[in-house]
Amino acid sequence: MAYTNAQFRSILNGLGFGYVPEGELTDPISTDNNPLIDRVTRDAIEDFQKYFNLQVDGIAGAKTMAMAERQMRVLQAELNQVVGANLPKNQPFYGPRTISAIKEFQRRYGFVPDGFAVLPVRQKLLAVSKPQGVTH
Repeated sequence: MAYTNAQFRSILNGLGFGYVPEGELTDPISTDNNPLIDRVTRDAIEDFQKYFNLQVDGIAGAKTMAMAERQMRVLQAELNQVVGANLPKNQPFYGPRTISAIKEFQRRYGFVPDGFAVLPVRQKLLAVSKPQGVTH
């Protein structure tokens, strides 16, 4: 999938990979469609690449974009299973419906409901969804 730069930034934000352009983020959704070449964004891309064992070059190339899509599909499938989010399978984006589902999960499992699927949230979601049959 070819994400716009704003969509890819939203995925980085939502998954907690350090993209913070101007201080604290209160919402994962980005409207910044500028090229992904500034230092903050490149650092976030490198963190994402390291975590998912991709070539670390700070460039959102085809493999990095494919991994972002895969992670969004997994996240949304888990949310559908655990909180009945009914997120569409053909829209692997970090948008308002995903944020709403994450907040619901966070409320149910003792996290601050901020809509960010940072690592501890994703780990808990994985642990809860595995017994229910979500495959990765």
